[in-house]
Amino acid sequence: MIGRAGWGAAVLLAVAPPAQARPPEALACAVQAAPAGLDARIAEAIVSRDADKGGPVLAELRVITDRCADDQFLNAKQREAYFSYVLGRLGRDGLDARLAAAGVPADLIDRTLDIGPGNANNPADRVTEGDLRNVAEALSGAGKDPRALSTQAWALISAWIVATANMFDGLRNLD
Repeated sequence: MIGRAGWGAAVLLAVAPPAQARPPEALACAVQAAPAGLDARIAEAIVSRDADKGGPVLAELRVITDRCADDQFLNAKQREAYFSYVLGRLGRDGLDARLAAAGVPADLIDRTLDIGPGNANNPADRVTEGDLRNVAEALSGAGKDPRALSTQAWALISAWIVATANMFDGLRNLD
């Protein structure tokens, strides 16, 4: 038989709030540990989509994320999710200024596709070529001719979308 105190504890356990996401400082571990310029090199790897060029920078990122994953006692699935999160996060950090230099506001892409912090962030497998059409329409609506953008600017836009999908897929799969 459960006494009065036992029932109280049982009720508290039954209505306990769900587990919270990892604290921001835990997520920031690898971002803070990254050497200067790693974000730019990751951004370039995402833009180029060249496995040979990207391999060394991804290996460097893996060492950094593994150290943080060890500190946070992450299991294998969480470790992969954390790597994906940091890859996307640093990729976005490295792409932001490049997009601005190309005349493409990153926040326009985020708003248009409902991606980025505070947005829906569809999983990476739902990123489509239609997303680029939607960005082109948003650019037109903002008074910018999408046909005037260089091939490199469109590569940056695609990379931003991919980095964002990686970042939020990683967050979803982390806990």
